[in-house]
Amino acid sequence: MWSFKASQVVARRWFCKSSISRAGIDLMSLEKKQSPGREEFYFDILYGIHPISCALEAKRRTIETVYYRRDLLNHSGRVKEILERCWEENIKTLPIPASKIDTIVPKGKPHQGLLAKTTRLYYIPTPCTQSIAQLSSEKEASKPVWLLLNEIQDPMNFGSILRSAYFMGCDKIFVTSHKSCSLTPVVSKASSGVMELMPIHSIMNTTEFCQVLKESKWDVVGTGSKTDESNGTACKPTPVGSFQLSNPTLIILGNEGRGLPDELVDLCTHQIYVESRSNLNKNVDSMNVSAAAAVILHSVLNNSNNNRR
Repeated sequence: MWSFKASQVVARRWFCKSSISRAGIDLMSLEKKQSPGREEFYFDILYGIHPISCALEAKRRTIETVYYRRDLLNHSGRVKEILERCWEENIKTLPIPASKIDTIVPKGKPHQGLLAKTTRLYYIPTPCTQSIAQLSSEKEASKPVWLLLNEIQDPMNFGSILRSAYFMGCDKIFVTSHKSCSLTPVVSKASSGVMELMPIHSIMNTTEFCQVLKESKWDVVGTGSKTDESNGTACKPTPVGSFQLSNPTLIILGNEGRGLPDELVDLCTHQIYVESRSNLNKNVDSMNVSAAAAVILHSVLNNSNNNRR
């Protein structure tokens, strides 16, 4: 799926934004709003059952129109349930041919015959000066675990991490305000709709944010690999399985290619890594960041020794 803003020419940006096809623009032109002298699109096209169902439930977006493949009304209980909810809430629904849907959704993306024209979602800008008490929720555990995604740019990785974090019970998610993937329909689909349910905060100055947490008696936990032992860092990397949750904790995941910058590593109270098999091929020396996130979060949040209540 994709977000799109077009001004004369529809621009496509790798990872974070992808444009709607010309056929899609033709479809949406029936309802687009005109501004003097140019056409602008400030909406998303969600696709797939879970993202649209979660968006309806969360009510963080305005859903203008839901498009559906006509035959699904009598053959898909989930689609029928979504449409009935739309009718109850006076959200417009329109049947469209499957061939038309295929021209709108990015090639190869499973749409399940369902689209929704919606307003966009954005990160919640969060100043580092905001107190931890203000950020914390009454619903959080006594030892909350927050996740900071440092410049994660691939939407599939990003969505997968959101899904794992929600499933495992992560209390809050933060991203860097620069060089991070936008909250696009691709991310929503990759997260199976979690992006619709879980507000995500953006941080302008991550080093200051981590420093504030440290001063508030939080553990700041960096993630990397065993080879980081030789880099002269302040805290020796240890296997994630040996990490004991003793304080409120921030876990930091680094960029897909560069990992964590030195200034964040220097602020970490702990460093952890996922243990690998022995004799790895030199071309496969690490895990994908989304796979590593799932392993780390499962170990930290579900370890029987890590009592969070």
